[in-house]
Amino acid sequence: MPRPLLITVIGKSARDPRDPVPPHVVAAAEDVGRLIAAAGAVVVSGGLSGVMEAVSRGAKNAGGLVVGILPGFDKRDANDYVDIAITTGMGWMRNTLNVRAGDAVIMISGGVGTLNELTAAYEDKPTVVLEGTGGWSDRIRDIAYGGVHLDEAGHATLHFARSPEEAVRLALRLARGDVPSDSPDRPSD
Repeated sequence: MPRPLLITVIGKSARDPRDPVPPHVVAAAEDVGRLIAAAGAVVVSGGLSGVMEAVSRGAKNAGGLVVGILPGFDKRDANDYVDIAITTGMGWMRNTLNVRAGDAVIMISGGVGTLNELTAAYEDKPTVVLEGTGGWSDRIRDIAYGGVHLDEAGHATLHFARSPEEAVRLALRLARGDVPSDSPDRPSD
């Protein structure tokens, strides 16, 4: 029996009540979680609030499995939809574990913590950015080299999606090693 794909979802937290996650971002994250679970893949996230909670809720409502990689030592910090809470005691340094655990990464919105996760994933994990969700997801293309690279050498390529369906479809393909035909990573014929 093959092991299921793990898709890490990174995004804006809701830890600052003065900076809430907008409803359309919550809805997009729930859709992403639901679609990952419907495809038989496992959702991995930081296990806390905001996008992490919304993607977890979407996956659980679709009967999926949710793993939360927590920054602290207390499993009770995980949102209510996390099935497997992994404590690290590493604070923000757990971001690297979070993205390295997945076979692919989907970025939804996000602040500086999400940007940190994106750079940790960049060279080693295929990453899909869900545009239209605000934060770094809507800014990264404008500052990336050629709109798709975080480094001048182009060691890896960011992939962009405009809908939860497209983001999950693309992440699953990339996790399986199937580079899309329109990707700059695919060699020309």
